[in-house]
Amino acid sequence: MKAVIMAGGKGTRLRPLTWHLPKPMVPLLDRTCMEYIIDWY
Repeated sequence: MKAVIMAGGKGTRLRPLTWHLPKPMVPLLDRTCMEYIIDWY
């Protein structure tokens, strides 16, 4: 399976969480946002 995970942008609306952390790595509950995206497929 081939996939593209869109993770671009500056993440300005998520500041101060995105000062030192990429937007897909922001924690949501017990996992990162990227984990939810990967598990969805």
